[in-house]
Amino acid sequence: MTEPPFPTVKALRESPRRPGRYLVSLSDGQELLVGVTALADTGATRPGAVLTAPALERLRHEHTLTELTDRALDALARGRRTRRELELRLRRREASAAQIREALDRLEANGLLSDEAVASAEAAARLRRGEAPARVKQQLRRKGVAGSLVGEAVADAMREDGFDEEAACRAVAEKRARTLTSEDPGAAQRKLLGFLLRRGYAGSVARRVARDVLGSVDDE
Repeated sequence: MTEPPFPTVKALRESPRRPGRYLVSLSDGQELLVGVTALADTGATRPGAVLTAPALERLRHEHTLTELTDRALDALARGRRTRRELELRLRRREASAAQIREALDRLEANGLLSDEAVASAEAAARLRRGEAPARVKQQLRRKGVAGSLVGEAVADAMREDGFDEEAACRAVAEKRARTLTSEDPGAAQRKLLGFLLRRGYAGSVARRVARDVLGSVDDE
């Protein structure tokens, strides 16, 4: 019996680990994980179906995109990620830049990936943890958020929370100062000032607050 010129679908089953994904086993030994749309578009909907060259190429392409999007979804399930962070993570896979871009575009189109949402959530969370706006902006840029989104996110978070930089700096300094009571005044001053500067507070604000806070601790 003459073999068909193209591989056929040997078996088809839904992935137990990835609902909505289907594992297509082909007669030539390939196993491709794809979504239901790819099955319908290529005719790979039943065992015995013969795949044309374009259909096989489409399934291979969809297999790569499915693996990429699933990897990205796993990362998103563990925490907030920007498009840039996911792109760097997916570069470790055997995929082209165009395939990675297409996979991330799909996630964005489905509302599963949004740098704007990440920037908004990160800005609010970091300000509440006592980071200064300058440091928050720096961290968001490091995550790959566009400059325009960074400024808007931080400004919105400051407005919504009624953020006051000097008051926030003082609250952080008072908490930190309680861990420096055993230090001599000079060392305590240097350590507290360094801590506030690393949090992103302006030098003039940090020096004034450090001096005031340590002075009040000494007076107690």
